[in-house]
Amino acid sequence: MGWTPDFIDKARGGGSICDLARRYGEVVQKGAGKGVTRCIYPDHLDQKPSMTLNCVENLFYCFPCQRGGDIFDFVMEAESLDFPDAVEFLAEFSGITWGPDDRTDTGWDRDHRKNDLLFAVAQAAEIYHKRLLDMENRNAQQARKFLKGRNLGSVQAKTFMIGHSYPREIGPSDNLIREIKPQMFSYFKKELDRADSEFDQWFEETLVDAGLAKEYEGQLTDFFFDERIMFTIFDASGKPIAFSGRQLPGGRDPKYRNSPNSKIYAKDETLYGLNWAKKNLTNKNSTIVSEGCLDVIALHECGLPTAVAPCGTSMTEKQVKKLAKYTKNFSLCFDSDSAGQKATERFTQWEEEDDLNLTVVELPAGQDPGDFHANGKCDALTNLTESTTRFLRWRIERIWGLADPNDIEGRSMTAETMLQIVKDHHNEMIHDDYIRQIAEITELSYSHLIEKFKGIEKTPKRKAPMPAPQEPPDDDYRRVFDQPPPDLHERPRRVDEEPKGRQSDENLDSAECRALSLILHNQQTLENLNLWPDRISEQFFFEGVHREILNSLIGSTTFEEAKGRLEHDERASSLLQKLHQEGPLQNLDDGKVTATIAEVLYWTAKHWHDEIASEATKNSDLKAAQELAGIHQLLSDLIDSLDPFSKAAEQLLEWLQSLGKGES
Repeated sequence: MGWTPDFIDKARGGGSICDLARRYGEVVQKGAGKGVTRCIYPDHLDQKPSMTLNCVENLFYCFPCQRGGDIFDFVMEAESLDFPDAVEFLAEFSGITWGPDDRTDTGWDRDHRKNDLLFAVAQAAEIYHKRLLDMENRNAQQARKFLKGRNLGSVQAKTFMIGHSYPREIGPSDNLIREIKPQMFSYFKKELDRADSEFDQWFEETLVDAGLAKEYEGQLTDFFFDERIMFTIFDASGKPIAFSGRQLPGGRDPKYRNSPNSKIYAKDETLYGLNWAKKNLTNKNSTIVSEGCLDVIALHECGLPTAVAPCGTSMTEKQVKKLAKYTKNFSLCFDSDSAGQKATERFTQWEEEDDLNLTVVELPAGQDPGDFHANGKCDALTNLTESTTRFLRWRIERIWGLADPNDIEGRSMTAETMLQIVKDHHNEMIHDDYIRQIAEITELSYSHLIEKFKGIEKTPKRKAPMPAPQEPPDDDYRRVFDQPPPDLHERPRRVDEEPKGRQSDENLDSAECRALSLILHNQQTLENLNLWPDRISEQFFFEGVHREILNSLIGSTTFEEAKGRLEHDERASSLLQKLHQEGPLQNLDDGKVTATIAEVLYWTAKHWHDEIASEATKNSDLKAAQELAGIHQLLSDLIDSLDPFSKAAEQLLEWLQSLGKGES
């Protein structure tokens, strides 16, 4: 269900973006109709006001991170909403009422592909859920037994949309694929109104893009979640976007398998349980951060509805910033084992930077929130969450707990470690109290400790936040779903890692030179991949000398013929000679070839994007900068996919053409 264009326009003009921004932080007036506030994007680490607001035209733009948009984009980012929900939110904020005539069945969709993926995941969640609740499904009996042992029955399964995946078969399997196909075909015909002949390709691409299936050994398979308890992961607005599959007792490792990243799911940004906790976070002005899906469910079932957990990895900077938009008061409820203590300790890096008020829920050794709920001890769990320990005190007591109090020298060294922790804490008003506490527990002289404290220097701050530990690949099937994009360098690039800065046109290892080498030595491969001669054009190349070489190769059947065309350009002729003498690139495959061509386009488009953005920043041209927000996203999409035929590649080429770039 969407909104009519007239109502969308009414909601857009009903309020000021400056008034809206005050819900999330201070807005400083910067002249008539303009303001500046802190950036709302979670991955923007600098907390200084950097986001410019145009209060008249309801536009915003952050120059440092080069993103922005209109007032709807602001709401979607700040509240983690999709477009229809953002329209409703903005209408309520502006006091605009609506009736049946303002709604439409067709709606207004900025990214129909995203809707396709959301539909596919929602159908998969329903299929998994029905399998769990089907008492005639004997395969799911073990899953039901496990959940019953955790005090979770059909009511909780429905509330939290828990399911059961299919047993793994020998070789590739298609159980989910077979089951989901009729619903997907109905959606394809009704919502997209496309020809039947297009369905099979769309169906396969949709399941792959949604993380529900993968091509393996020449066929589409859904064997990734091999007979597991399936926890549906929702976005903040309550839409299913991914899954976390828990191993059954005696089942195949690892303990958890999580959906791969997709256009609708980013592990490092998503918080499990935020969709349920969201309405309570602001009212209670606090949250409980726990370790996993079962912990969140147990806490909610015990009457603690602000619990959330990271998805698949340790807590990340993006997740912290997203949660901090709702509340600054975090109670950390991790297991008391070594891994849980390390997860708790990680919040040291965010405490000051994100102005967090941290406390620690100290669980008994060997127990987690699920144990309390399973044993009917919710009251005891609630009491623990109400009698938390201050984060700094917990850190000090943790260090002392590792020391030998009977070792005099060891006690002194431990005291020094604890003093360093206090010294590094940003709130100097509490330093003295904690020094006295250290003196008390170590039985060392306060006067001696205070003198020692005065001579201690603060630990230098990290230049960048500590990265979350990378999950090692579990087995071949994990690698099938989560393999990084191909790269021609010996060191493969991670999905989230951008290439290094531009290299000179004389560097034969630069992307543009590697692409020219492919054209020179591997034309047949490029032709087989439909990359040559029709796809690669001047617009892919930034350096003029490289465009000259490209044009010499177009239509040439031999190296000598191409070189002859460059007689007028000594520099281009010399570089072509070097590429010829260097010979073809080694260890090539189709993925590496297409990745190289995509990388060339990325760097060329990024150069012109950065140049225009720099000029807009210099002139405080908000409109020009705001127009680049879409280009910034296209660049991000292209470097993630490294697909020179992708929609992002097409749109970047059109943009370069509109600028007149890449032309002789």
